[in-house]
Amino acid sequence: MPTARTLLATAAAAVAGLALLAPATAARAATARAACDASLVAPAGSLIGDLWRSNGGQNSAYGCPVTKEYGYAGKRGSYQGFRNGKIVWSPNLGGGALVRVYESGNRIVFRWSGLGRDWDFFNVRWSKDAHLGNRTIQVKVARLTPWSGALSLPKNVAVDYDDTVSHGRATDRWAFTVQGCDRGTFSSDCGPWSITNAYVD
Repeated sequence: MPTARTLLATAAAAVAGLALLAPATAARAATARAACDASLVAPAGSLIGDLWRSNGGQNSAYGCPVTKEYGYAGKRGSYQGFRNGKIVWSPNLGGGALVRVYESGNRIVFRWSGLGRDWDFFNVRWSKDAHLGNRTIQVKVARLTPWSGALSLPKNVAVDYDDTVSHGRATDRWAFTVQGCDRGTFSSDCGPWSITNAYVD
């Protein structure tokens, strides 16, 4: 049977082991709790900032912002980069139109909403590493609502040329754009294309 001295020594060793683990555990917890850089968070009233906040802010699929919200030169609209994605305001589709890309596990998700009027379906054009010579592909996507929809692709979707290596790791350049369409008797009547959402994962 263990003596009191043996029990005390075992307990002391366990406490010492916990003490060694505590700084690493505390550091991870502090990192997880760390707030986003307040200077990069879009203010209330920004469509991009309001969408980000309504989806959970730093706990959303987008994560913390990594850039400020920037406007486009020569046209209305703006964009903001996030740790896991990018949101674009595309007012040519409607005053509240937002198109966004984000990573979700091993998939890339493209979503859009606020497209000004109702549509029967949507056309989406997407490309992966187009700068390497890959084609832009157009697909027809059913609507989630008359003003919104989504397309999800595997990150390893087959393309002719794949992977650009940057700073020792493979990166992919994705680009997405969407338009709303109505079914006609002989053809479809479609609206303008959104501003392209280009994202590097």
